[in-house]
Amino acid sequence: MIYFVGVCAAVIVLIALAYRGTLVSLSRIVKDSSADGPVPTISSWLLMVPFFGKKTHDIALHISKVKQSELDHKNRYRILTENVAASVMLHESDGTIVWCSPFTEVLTGFPLSEIYRDKENFLRSHVHDEDKESVERALKIVSTGEPFQCRYRFYHKSGLALWLETRTVPILDNGSNDYVALSVTIDVTAQVMNQMQIEERNRDLNEFTYMISHDLKAPILTISGMLGILEEEDLVKANSTVSEPLSYIRKATRRLQDLVTGVIELAKISAAERSLEPIKLEDVIHEVLEDHRLQIEKCAARITTVNELPVVLGNRTQLYQVFSNLIGNAIKYQKPDTALMISVEAEKGPSRRRASIVVSDNGRGIAPDKIDGIFKPFNRAGEEAIEGTGIGLASVKKLIDKLGGSIRVASNEGQGSSFTIELRRAPEQY
Repeated sequence: MIYFVGVCAAVIVLIALAYRGTLVSLSRIVKDSSADGPVPTISSWLLMVPFFGKKTHDIALHISKVKQSELDHKNRYRILTENVAASVMLHESDGTIVWCSPFTEVLTGFPLSEIYRDKENFLRSHVHDEDKESVERALKIVSTGEPFQCRYRFYHKSGLALWLETRTVPILDNGSNDYVALSVTIDVTAQVMNQMQIEERNRDLNEFTYMISHDLKAPILTISGMLGILEEEDLVKANSTVSEPLSYIRKATRRLQDLVTGVIELAKISAAERSLEPIKLEDVIHEVLEDHRLQIEKCAARITTVNELPVVLGNRTQLYQVFSNLIGNAIKYQKPDTALMISVEAEKGPSRRRASIVVSDNGRGIAPDKIDGIFKPFNRAGEEAIEGTGIGLASVKKLIDKLGGSIRVASNEGQGSSFTIELRRAPEQY
């Protein structure tokens, strides 16, 4: 009996020694992974028994994969934050900087060591005085748990004032009162300066339009009125030497008046607010043709709509002006002794969100040396004998641009022209 107990004890000792390496390895794995999850239960320790050796290996392999995945994620985040052309910051509710990406140094001109040394006052001390209130307000809003985006001026270390735009998202720990916010900041100086230049040009255009409508229009009306008085005089009527020059003055006055009116119309288009809604182009074209009915009947023109026209996003009045101008030009520039044919058709657009409409005619066409300038104001491509100011197609281009579309032309002199308009398709037609 004693011999049997001794043998059993010896066997147990040998088994323990044989699996000592497995026990040590598993204990290390459990210790290392305890921070990532719960400590294994009693049933988990059974996996150390040789019968469950494969399970032990699988668990160790799984833990290794989890750790490698976590390392891969950290590397991706590090690569992203170190290479993105934006400043990424973590800061507390009072603005204290906890961490910032390397690009912050490029954006602000200040070395990271200086940013961290002055981290409590860095943002506040370099923001433009007129924008400090906006930045403080943004920090207060974010501290309530709401994301916020603001644009402000910031002084670069060189003294240059930059326009920055920051998107701040709060990161709150529900288990404690800890608060950290993530901010991503980009340089929008070029965008802001470009917008300022556009606004300045618009102000100049408005002033120019005001000058034309008041300082030029009044003298033109005076000249026209005085011409009318002179033309009614019997002495002038009876003397061709006087009446002929007066007729030239009358034509020049009318042309000048048309030019002034055209400039005012262009300015109105530029200043008009854009209000877009679904518009049936079939209704617009029908209205345009109805208004041009007398001209169409006079020249015996044939108008064809090849297929169903789409519903687009636009402004009804502006779309009417576009197609009225194109169809009016086709009538104006028809070829002599040739029956005028105008077609309006829809083509497949470059994407399902865009609609293409083509207005074609068999008229005089446009000379190759003039086709590049037809959308420029006061640049006439037609014959001088035909009345016009060169404002029409320039207005069409501006109207299409305001509607978020585009227009292009293909033309053969003596054979006709084809205008292709691309507009945004109404959402219900996607």
